[in-house]
Amino acid sequence: MLLINKTLIKMSKGVRIWIFIIALLKMLTLIGTVLFAQTISAFLGDLYQPSLSKEELIGAIVSAVFASLLILVADLLTGEAEYRCGAKARISLRKAIFDKILELDVGKVEKIGASNAISSVGDGVELMQVYYTRYLPSLLYSLMAPIYLFFNLKDTSFPVALLLLVISFALPLLNNYFRSMIDQLKKEYWTSFQDLTSYYLESLKSLVTLKLFNQDQNRHDHLKEKANVFNQNTMSIMKMNFSSFLLSDGLIYGGIVVAVCIACFQMNNNQLDFSQGILVLMLSYSFFSSIRQLMNVTHDALSGIAATIKVEEILAMDTTRKQESIETTNDKIIEKYSKETLDYLHNFDGIIAHDISFNYQEKRTVLNHLAVAFPKGKTTAIVGRSGCGKSTLASMLMRFIDPDNGYLFFEGKSYYQQSPEELRKNIIMVPQRVSIFGGSLEENLRIAKPDASITEILNVLKQVRLYDWLKSLPEGLSTDLGDSGSKLSGGQRQKIGLARALLSNAPYIIFDEATSSVDRDSEDEIWQCIKELKQSRTLIIISHRLSTIQRANNIIVLNKGQLVEQGSHEELLDKQGEYYQLVKEQEILENQGKQRLSYE
Repeated sequence: MLLINKTLIKMSKGVRIWIFIIALLKMLTLIGTVLFAQTISAFLGDLYQPSLSKEELIGAIVSAVFASLLILVADLLTGEAEYRCGAKARISLRKAIFDKILELDVGKVEKIGASNAISSVGDGVELMQVYYTRYLPSLLYSLMAPIYLFFNLKDTSFPVALLLLVISFALPLLNNYFRSMIDQLKKEYWTSFQDLTSYYLESLKSLVTLKLFNQDQNRHDHLKEKANVFNQNTMSIMKMNFSSFLLSDGLIYGGIVVAVCIACFQMNNNQLDFSQGILVLMLSYSFFSSIRQLMNVTHDALSGIAATIKVEEILAMDTTRKQESIETTNDKIIEKYSKETLDYLHNFDGIIAHDISFNYQEKRTVLNHLAVAFPKGKTTAIVGRSGCGKSTLASMLMRFIDPDNGYLFFEGKSYYQQSPEELRKNIIMVPQRVSIFGGSLEENLRIAKPDASITEILNVLKQVRLYDWLKSLPEGLSTDLGDSGSKLSGGQRQKIGLARALLSNAPYIIFDEATSSVDRDSEDEIWQCIKELKQSRTLIIISHRLSTIQRANNIIVLNKGQLVEQGSHEELLDKQGEYYQLVKEQEILENQGKQRLSYE
C-alpha cells in the first residue's frame, strides 16, 4: 500500500502543489463530515432528551446545511483539482520523455525501440498520472485523516479514539505484508503462464507431427500438468488476495463493532450521553474511509509504477557526447601515438577511423582497434561477413554512435571538435530502408533541404530515375505518398532516399546496403546513379552484392571487427584471401539460384 517510487517522486515537480491541494480538499471534505456528524448526533440526542431551544435547533439545521454545502463544494473542487493535476502531469511527463528522446541519437533511439517509446509516452503516461492525481493525495490524506479524527473523538471517548487510530495505522503495514507475498507468487504465476502458453502454441504448430508418431496423448498429459500448475498458482494469488481483503475488512468492521461496544459500555456507566454515543458510531466508520480510498487506488498505482520501469530506462540513458578542444585531442593522441601519426591525421584529405574499438553493452566486441581511411573524391567499399561491423562503422562515420576508444577525423579535424549536426552537413547516408513520412512527395524531399527550389528537386528526381514516374502522377510533387510511404514500391522508396542525399549537397555519401530490399530493375538504376556520382562525390559503399563494388577505388574487408585486407578488386583476388573466398561463395550461390530458376 505504501508505494514510494523515486522516479515518479522526482518527476513530480510540476504537480506537487496540486497533490497537496487535492489532499487538503479531501481534508476539507472530512472536516465537513465531522461537523455534520456532530450536528446530527446533537440533534438526534435532543430528540431522546429534549434540551435545545428553538434558536439552538435552527442553528443546528443551519450548521447541518453548511456542513453539507462544505462537503459538496470540497468534492467538486477535488474533482477539478484532480483533472488539472492529471492534465499537468500528462504534459510534464510527456515533455520530459520527448525531450530525452530528442536528446538521444539514432543508435540509442533504435535501442529503445519504436513500440517501447510509443507505449511509454502513451499508455505509460496515462498509468503514471494516476499516481499523482489519486495515489499520492490519498496517501497524504490517509496519514492526516486518522490523526484529525483522533483529536475530534478523544475528548468524547479516548479508548475508542485510540483503538481506531491504532487500527488505521496498522492496516497499511498489514497490506504491505500481503502485497510482498503476492509479488512473490506473481513471479511463479508468470513463469507458469509463459511455460503453458509456449508449450500450448508449440503443440498446436506440431500437431501433425505429434499424431504421426502417436505422441498426441503424451503431449496432452504434459499440457494438463502444466495447466494444473498454472491453475494452482492462479488460485494461490486469489487466496492471498482474498485473505488480504478478509483480514483488512475484518479489522475495519471488527474495530467498528468493538468501538460501538465500548461506547455502549460507557453509556451504560453514564460516561457518555446518547448524542455522544451516536457521534462515536458515525465517526468510527469515517476513521477508515481514507484507508479504503488508498486501498482502492493501490492497484492503479502499481500499474503506474510498472510503466515507470521503461520510462526510467529512457531517462537514464546517457546523452553526453565526446567534445574536446584541438589541444586536448592532440595531447591525448601524442600520449599514445607519434608526431608522424598526428601529422597524418591532421593532413589527410578525407575521413579516417583511427584505432577505434566498440562494444555493444560492454559484452560483444564489434570493432577491435580498427584503422581505415576514406580518401576524398574516391569510392571506398566495405565488405565482410554478417556481423563483422560494417553497419556499426557506417553509424560511427555518421556519428550516430561514438567509439569506446580511438578517434575519427574529418578532413583533418577530430569528430569530437564539431557537433553531429555540423558534421552531417558534409556526410549523408542512404540507409537499408529509407523512412518516408506521411505527406506529399515534395514535403518528403524538402526534409533534406527546406529551401530547395523546384528546379533543384526536379533535377535530383531526374538523376535518380524518378522523373518519368513523377510525370505520370496526376498531382505531381503534391502527390500524397500515404502513411509511411504505403503507396510506394521498395525501389521508389530507396530512390527518394537517394534523391534526399543528392538534394542535401553533402560531399560524402554512405550507402548502407541501399539496394538490398528492391527489385532487380530498381537496383540496376540505383547503381547506375551511384556510378555517375563517383565523378563528383566521395562514396562509401556497403553492399551484399560484391559484383557491384568491383570498380571501387579501394575495398576494405572486415572480419570480426578487424581489417584483414584492402585494395582493388583485382589485387584482392590475386591474394586469394578473405575477399576471394567471399566472391567465390557468392558466385556459387548465384549459380545455384540460376539453376533453380531454369528448372522452374
